[in-house]
Amino acid sequence: MYTFTEPTILPVFHLFGMPVYPYALCMALGALAALCMALLRARKTGLPAGAVLTFTMLSIPLAVALGRLSFCLCRMVDVLDFGMGYIFRLDYGGFSLMGAVVGVALAAWLTRIFSHVAMVDVLDAVVPGLLMCLALARFGEGSTMNGTGPEVRAAALQFFPVARTGLYGDATFAVNMAEGLTAFIAAVCSQAMGPRPRGLAAGTGTIIASAGQILWESARRDEVLTISFVRYVMVFSAVVLLVILILSLHRLDWPFAGKALVVAGFFLGVVICGLMEFFIDGKIWQNVPIWLCYMMDALAVTGMAALCRFALKNACED
Repeated sequence: MYTFTEPTILPVFHLFGMPVYPYALCMALGALAALCMALLRARKTGLPAGAVLTFTMLSIPLAVALGRLSFCLCRMVDVLDFGMGYIFRLDYGGFSLMGAVVGVALAAWLTRIFSHVAMVDVLDAVVPGLLMCLALARFGEGSTMNGTGPEVRAAALQFFPVARTGLYGDATFAVNMAEGLTAFIAAVCSQAMGPRPRGLAAGTGTIIASAGQILWESARRDEVLTISFVRYVMVFSAVVLLVILILSLHRLDWPFAGKALVVAGFFLGVVICGLMEFFIDGKIWQNVPIWLCYMMDALAVTGMAALCRFALKNACED
């Protein structure tokens, strides 16, 4: 029988005798904000409100189920230790953003079928709200001291709110707080954009959030969900950017040489990010300043995002 240690985080308040914890409260507020923002965007873009509600009913179970499944796949050691019951203990948290994104995309595709609307219009309406939900979820996760990562190696980054004192008195990098702020900026920017050209708002918000995930996750120095020196979510975010880039270039009638140059520039950024991770981890050239590695990492990620946004803008206006 599956057992799990009770959480030690104090609840914010009790509702009908049940404790409400910070992360759950932030998720609930994020879901409500996402629905309101989606309905406002739907009115602006001309999408039927029924399509938004259909997406909502589909996305919640799909995002939760696939988010939990992908988390457990990345933590197969825990599944083997605790048994299959570990997968179904949703009340103790443990969800992967990667699976949730796949669930959201699947929900948008199904909404297109059930509501007879274009998938790009569905995404344009719901993505800003989903980014706001992500922002509040990250803020809630960061407020519980979960997932902030161990000691910050760059002294210049050891200040609040970028870093704070952890449970054992060391400086911890508030990775989730930074990711939450990036998602919040992406949500506000995409929500403020007009309904035309179609797809630009959803694509822009996704590019900002994905680039932010790559950058901030590179600053996380823990050993959880790593592929040698790269976290799964970093690879997934890079794949999301690449998909946006390829789909955008596919719609453009640029010469092959021009498209190849853009793709080559994107992969150059990927190579630079990978090298910086090696340098930060001290695997090669241990005398490289950490601050220089982070700066080069930030420039590379920004360049990758800029190429995706450039191609997307031209594709949407074409």
